Amino acid sequence: MLRNKIGRRIGLGIAGLALATALIAPSAFGHTSVTKPKLIGNPKAGKGSFSSTCGACHVLKAAGAVGNIGPNLDKVGPALTEATIIKAITNGGATVMTKAAAAKYTTTMVAYKGSLTPTVINNIAAFVYTSTHK
Repeated sequence: MLRNKIGRRIGLGIAGLALATALIAPSAFGHTSVTKPKLIGNPKAGKGSFSSTCGACHVLKAAGAVGNIGPNLDKVGPALTEATIIKAITNGGATVMTKAAAAKYTTTMVAYKGSLTPTVINNIAAFVYTSTHK
């Protein structure tokens, strides 16, 4: 009986030590459990393009944009990945919205594939993503 209790205590002690090490070790080496995704575009390069191309329709505080035709990106942006934003710009906004969400607007965002280069699209998306994920 005594041997069972000692064995159980040692087992629990080892398990506790392993758990503590797993939780503490990453932070000791400068790692955190939340990693920022690697951006596809360049947010600094995307700010001007956003202002001239998207700002008339969308609200985005970081760009000083106060458009009232499309979704307020300060409100919906945090839910979007950079890839989703790229898809919306490339293929049109309705391609990333539910039918019910798209029906809330009197017009739909056009597809910019062909009128903007993939680099410009990626840069705008990176700007929107970083502006809404702070």
